Amino acid sequence: MFRNALVALLTVLAAQPLVSGQTTRTVHLRTTDNVGIAGTYYPVRHTLAPAVLLVHSVERDRNTWASFAAVLQKNGLAALAIDLRGFGESTRKQTADGPVTLDVRTFTGGDYRDMLLDVETAVDWLQAQPEIDGKHIALIGESFGANIALRYAAINEDIAAIVALSPGITYRGVRTDDIISQVSHAPLRIFVSQYDPFAFESSKRLVEILKETGVPTATNELTICTGNLHGSNMLLGVRNLPQIIVTWLKDAFTQGPAPSAPPAAVVPSDTAPVPAK
Repeated sequence: MFRNALVALLTVLAAQPLVSGQTTRTVHLRTTDNVGIAGTYYPVRHTLAPAVLLVHSVERDRNTWASFAAVLQKNGLAALAIDLRGFGESTRKQTADGPVTLDVRTFTGGDYRDMLLDVETAVDWLQAQPEIDGKHIALIGESFGANIALRYAAINEDIAAIVALSPGITYRGVRTDDIISQVSHAPLRIFVSQYDPFAFESSKRLVEILKETGVPTATNELTICTGNLHGSNMLLGVRNLPQIIVTWLKDAFTQGPAPSAPPAAVVPSDTAPVPAK
């Protein structure tokens, strides 16, 4: 239903050619329902590059991904991190009566589900970039953002791979159990901590649903990490997790899911665990 989004509706700022030493640039997009979406683009310097769209959780913004996006970029994967509507710099909507400010404190389940439009707009923008291979775009989401990524992948078969960090059966009214079987067109990797109760039970249930519905499943689609880190905090506290994801993505873009890897071990981090939302 969202494939009717037009690239012409995207308003892109700071889109001048890269200069020496420039590693990121800010983009401003507009959704089909006239919400302004801010993002940070991490380009790579070769053509037909694969790309990754990074989707944050509630009470966070695109800056959550800064260090991991740099890892992706260093490994030849372009990245776009966006502020979902109501967060960061994505707080303005154009209406017939003029611009209004979006206050996430007033959001209902419908407002959260409308964030699928934010992802649609960002995917369209990536596919329109001449240096990006539009057939090799992956989604990575954390917590609530993982639910949004899974729901979007279920309606867009152009998505080439999905990484879900601490997904839930439902967060803020955005469910995954009703659509998980519809993402079988793309390799899927779920990472969750053993002592993150809701995300852990949700992740196990999602894999069970895939098996119950007869969807062909890979041996590595669920990786359980020790500890209790949640969402993108696992990228900081789980040994080698960023590189594990990079390696898996590269393989998914070329040959399908990588062989099963052993669960990663949690190492000390300065970032405190985040409870499931």
